[in-house]
Amino acid sequence: MEPRERCLTEKQEGISSSCYHRKKTMSQWTIAVGVGLITASGLLYIIFRQKKKKIYPENVIILHQFPRIREAPNISPFAIKLETFLRMAKLPYQVEYTFEMSPKHKIPWITYNGEVVSDSQFIIEYLNKKFNLNFNSHLTDEQRSIARAMQKMLEENLYWGLVRLRWVYGNSYTRKIIPMLAYQYWLIKRRCQRSTYSQGIGRHTLAEVNQIVMDDLKALSDFLGKKKFLMGDELCETDFAIFGMIAYSRQMPENCILKEIIDDDVFPNITAYFERMKSMYWPDWFDPTVKFPTFGLQPQKSHFTS
Repeated sequence: MEPRERCLTEKQEGISSSCYHRKKTMSQWTIAVGVGLITASGLLYIIFRQKKKKIYPENVIILHQFPRIREAPNISPFAIKLETFLRMAKLPYQVEYTFEMSPKHKIPWITYNGEVVSDSQFIIEYLNKKFNLNFNSHLTDEQRSIARAMQKMLEENLYWGLVRLRWVYGNSYTRKIIPMLAYQYWLIKRRCQRSTYSQGIGRHTLAEVNQIVMDDLKALSDFLGKKKFLMGDELCETDFAIFGMIAYSRQMPENCILKEIIDDDVFPNITAYFERMKSMYWPDWFDPTVKFPTFGLQPQKSHFTS
């Protein structure tokens, strides 16, 4: 090899070697920086979690739920169901208004002496055991079965129809009931479109959804008849769920079939049932002082008697 060629070759090898070392050094720095960022993020997360940890009063049920609106205690039927149960049972509780979900990614949820329980029905069952309660003691096995079937129809079928009517078809009308930005509504609408489609009711047309809602309400009305409560003159556990769902149906946008049903009083016995439950446990149903959203732990609730 000629001296000139050798020189060029050595120079190229030197450049290659230099580039290799530079790349290696950069890779090491990248890894180091990445590890550092992950470590710092982890520390910040731990600090944040420790900082966020709250201390609640002992022997008081903390009910974590969405902020209330002026026209109703909550925008969730399950929150109204649960808080009505707490009032009927005369249990000591405080409400914490929040958008934070439970470990199961559900809301409402409770904290009681450091123990977290999710899902409104599981919460009621937990409190029944904890405080030795039983609002179904007067029912026969057959009546319990009917009550459960009625509850599942409303919470697992009617509810999804109402979600569709409020969040997918409601648009600007829904934002009159629940103050929010258009972008916030759009985000909720997208999520509800996905969840209702997965559940099944979102695959139907608006007319078909309206029919499902109408049929479920008629079934409830027919069974309720002239009775004071679902199963007779005495409340049962399912009445809390029914009341929550009826309350939810009265928070529908103006362009919804529910508005016509309520205005025309199509089901007068359901209206009477709703007003009866409301007068028994919710003297503070409407609160003109509320500014949505209001967050944080609220004062302990007084006992409401029927």
